[in-house]
Amino acid sequence: MMSFEEFTEDVLKEIRAKVGGAFQIKEHNVIKNNNVKRAGIAVMKNEEDIGPCVYLDAFYREYESDGMKFDEIVDEVYRLILKHEDDDALDFDISGFKRWETVRENVHAKLINAEQNEELLEKIPHRIFMDLAVVYYVVARDHAQEDIGTILIHNGHMEMWGQEEENLYREAMINMRTDGEADLTDIRTIAECIMGISFPEKDGNDSRDTDMYVLTNQCRRFGAAEILDKKTLRMVADQVGDGFIVLPSSVHETIVLPSKEEAEYGRLADMVQAVNDTMVEAEERLSNHVYVYSRDEEMLKIVA
Repeated sequence: MMSFEEFTEDVLKEIRAKVGGAFQIKEHNVIKNNNVKRAGIAVMKNEEDIGPCVYLDAFYREYESDGMKFDEIVDEVYRLILKHEDDDALDFDISGFKRWETVRENVHAKLINAEQNEELLEKIPHRIFMDLAVVYYVVARDHAQEDIGTILIHNGHMEMWGQEEENLYREAMINMRTDGEADLTDIRTIAECIMGISFPEKDGNDSRDTDMYVLTNQCRRFGAAEILDKKTLRMVADQVGDGFIVLPSSVHETIVLPSKEEAEYGRLADMVQAVNDTMVEAEERLSNHVYVYSRDEEMLKIVA
């Protein structure tokens, strides 16, 4: 049985032979969120600087378990590469990405766990927010200005643009609201939409009284960053009540609860950790801590 390194090398060799120079094929190793390391094949048109990546981790697991033969894997990777030939990802305007004046309108912030990403944080601009780190990405757009994905901003990009982290944060906060207001939805409404169930009326009125809400952004991508916005936090306090609790559900959203007794904080922290360990993908986990909002200080703080 080949090691993963041998497997990657052999797949690269076979793919290069198949494409016959139509694309540039390079090994691409990347550190994802929470120190999840992935290896794959970067696919680029000749003389292009950017292109899609086909990750090989899942293919190697299929190979190890005899789910797919090596030749079948090579054929499938090749099929994916051919699919990318007309893919929007290869239509990305790299010249625009090199210009700060073009990029700044597409800069956004996301939250990741600071301790779990120490190695990654050495390579990217960031700032600490409680036990989290604010990091930045650019929404990649094709020539028709359609959203085709995101690019994490690294220190090298900052040098290319001649910008500091403070500028990234300022633009990200502006763009957060340009994209629309935060989305705070009670869990009953979400359940009705997803499962098609309805809740009974109370005293003749449709009651949506609940003790749990989901806070995210309009596109529901990296929406946990909404807790960076003081205006959003005030809006939540107006709707849910002062001293509300925030549970870090994932990088994409947080759970909001009304104020509870301090004795409840430890139980909630245990619940968050249990959910993270069993139900949230490693790449999407945010934190095991519990946060509480203070309207007087206009900020969140860790309580458990």
